[in-house]
Amino acid sequence: MKRFLSGLRKKATKTAIKDDDRFGTGLWRHNRDRFIRAVDRYYTTAVALHEARDSDGSATSGAASAKDPVDVIVDGTHRLNALVEVVDDLTATLHTRFPVTGQVVPGPARQAVGDAPELLTKASSKVGEAVLAASMARSDGQSGRSIDSNAEATVRFITDAEELLGRAREILARVEEP
Repeated sequence: MKRFLSGLRKKATKTAIKDDDRFGTGLWRHNRDRFIRAVDRYYTTAVALHEARDSDGSATSGAASAKDPVDVIVDGTHRLNALVEVVDDLTATLHTRFPVTGQVVPGPARQAVGDAPELLTKASSKVGEAVLAASMARSDGQSGRSIDSNAEATVRFITDAEELLGRAREILARVEEP
């Protein structure tokens, strides 16, 4: 058993080193890791909602809707998975072009990247808000209340994160232009 666990530790260490090379250890890596943690929390909450619904055998919506609100929340995981790739690309490119070892982007690089650091942070926050809405859906569903508004909120927050990352991509595209 000890050998098995040590093998896992070595793989995790190798992955961390590769991530350090790709995303750095400073601000860009911090932004990426924060986003990924928020996506992981959303996924965990969505799975718990899905499993609770399946064990009950019914949706937790108070009104008839075109789509089950639990399915709407679960569908958000697919959208967020696509955004992880966007964040990976953004942070890898930012690290390659403007390596930062700390949490502050130096003056000339800051002028070039503009609001990109803040946009990445805000996108993570929006995913965090989606997690909160999904968590509230879980709580409301357990008490028999409708979760339609919670599902709508998760969609809205994920859409906000998509828009913020789109703006960050636009900034980066301008920086990349010859």
